[in-house]
Amino acid sequence: MSAALLVGLLVFMLVASALEWLAVEVVALVVLVGLLVTGLVTLEEAISGFSDPAVVTVLLMMVLSEAIAESGVVAQVGHRIGRISRGSLRVQVALLFAIAGVLSMFINNTAAIAMFIPIAIQIAKQTRRSPSRLLLPLNYAVIFGGTCTLVGTSTNILVSSLAAERGLPAFTMFEFARMGLVYFALGLAYNILLVRFLPDRGDPSNLTGKYELATYLTEVRVPATSPLVGRTVVEETISDRYHLNVLEILRGARKIAFDLRSTPIATDDVLIVRGTMQDIVMFKEQQGLLLLSDIKLSDAELADQQNILAEMQLSPASTLEGMSLREIDFRRRFGAFVLALSRAGEAIREKLGLIPLKRFDTLLVFGPRRAVEQLYKLDDFLPLQELELRLRLHPRWWLHAATLVGVVAAVTIAGVPILSAALVGVVVLLASRTVKVQRVYRAVQWSVFFLLAATIPLGVAVEKSGLAGDLGSWIADTAGASGPWVVLSLVYFVTMVLTEILSNTSTAVLMVPIAMSVAATLGIDPKPLLMAVTFAASNGFVTPVGYQTNAMVYGAGNYRYRDFLAAGIPLNLVFWALSSLLIPVFWKF
Repeated sequence: MSAALLVGLLVFMLVASALEWLAVEVVALVVLVGLLVTGLVTLEEAISGFSDPAVVTVLLMMVLSEAIAESGVVAQVGHRIGRISRGSLRVQVALLFAIAGVLSMFINNTAAIAMFIPIAIQIAKQTRRSPSRLLLPLNYAVIFGGTCTLVGTSTNILVSSLAAERGLPAFTMFEFARMGLVYFALGLAYNILLVRFLPDRGDPSNLTGKYELATYLTEVRVPATSPLVGRTVVEETISDRYHLNVLEILRGARKIAFDLRSTPIATDDVLIVRGTMQDIVMFKEQQGLLLLSDIKLSDAELADQQNILAEMQLSPASTLEGMSLREIDFRRRFGAFVLALSRAGEAIREKLGLIPLKRFDTLLVFGPRRAVEQLYKLDDFLPLQELELRLRLHPRWWLHAATLVGVVAAVTIAGVPILSAALVGVVVLLASRTVKVQRVYRAVQWSVFFLLAATIPLGVAVEKSGLAGDLGSWIADTAGASGPWVVLSLVYFVTMVLTEILSNTSTAVLMVPIAMSVAATLGIDPKPLLMAVTFAASNGFVTPVGYQTNAMVYGAGNYRYRDFLAAGIPLNLVFWALSSLLIPVFWKF
């Protein structure tokens, strides 16, 4: 009976995650409550994930990763890629992927990709390439790098902790490196080829074209007979009455955007408005305006020294997720307009004010330069372009870097537990006032914390219910006669498929007890099977939801779902074959 209840919860988890009914961490919490209510886990087991060493370690590594980002070291290195490569696109791309991959070996993948997306877009602009040529391979490079070390991904830390809880030695810092470096080298070669074959998905210097805003941005002239003369945008309630945004007032050579709401409209003013053509026509007819319909506005017409057109993403830590632009009151709160947003490869231009925002939505924002630059400083947004403020070194940048190096050295050379080393590293940064405690709170991705904490009891339930034993025996009986190599290949394949639907951590927690059961049934060392689970769970290349960083580049690169399928399926199959052959060589049965 307990196994049947657990299977029902797992089916719900798969379907809810695949159809995106709820955020993945909310799905995990719902399943956790289901486990508790049905008696599949005790209260102590249900809350055990919130104090699990793996979860705490992941949180501490997030703080160290954020410290490296704030130091400015990575931005400085990335900014010099063009100079080092002497203008060669091939060298620029190779350096970009290699540096991002090496960095992701030691910091959180999400932090690594957030730092390198603006650099990749800048390279695309300089070389007149579409960012879609670079961002997906960049994402893959970060995933490859993360598989090389214990701290490279949360999956590695989690599986190591789960193995230790089951009596196995904890994994060392570079235990994954043998297989991980094979992935890294082969993956970089694959990326260089991928750059040539990925489709162009927009010109980075033509954002109005990328979001297909030609029919949504229009200029109207105000004649002397218009009732708008002498009135302000607020007094006429243009936004509410016509569902339009007045972005700028052009008055001769002057562009008015910052104090737009309090500026009376004058005769012969030209208003730049954003909205559907139906609403624009209604506005024009009721207010007696002249429609300049033969003019298509471009980035150059909108942006100048005072105003800016920019892209930014909603960050994983954003407090705005789930709220609509109207609920946020975006224009009044931030002093800028959202002209369009990109989600799941689709540009959304209509009824923007009513659409709840999701993490990693890409927003096209227009407004006064200083207002938009203030958005870059908020934790709610990730900028998709290089910023001068990010190119400055922190006064104690050396301490940021030395702390991370010290943590890695302590674990590798002195054998200090990773949790202890990471805790000491974070406290050093806090005690030296190099990092403020408020920055630590903001650095933690609470969605990841709740996902990990809520998922860990699932592994307990899988074991207690007997489901792990039953599935382990079935796999051993089905493929055991063909030898442990075939069993390992099957375990890798199942994990590889599940991680494209569930989160990588949920997949790992589910598969670890099953892998342990298979090993016990066959009488072999479980480590090769655990390695197969770890690598397969981390290598989610095929879907935008297979890995968190996939979602980050999805909108930024204006990709389509089929782009991920075309690029990811061959890579997954190659890595599956390689892992099936090499994991038993590096870790004996």
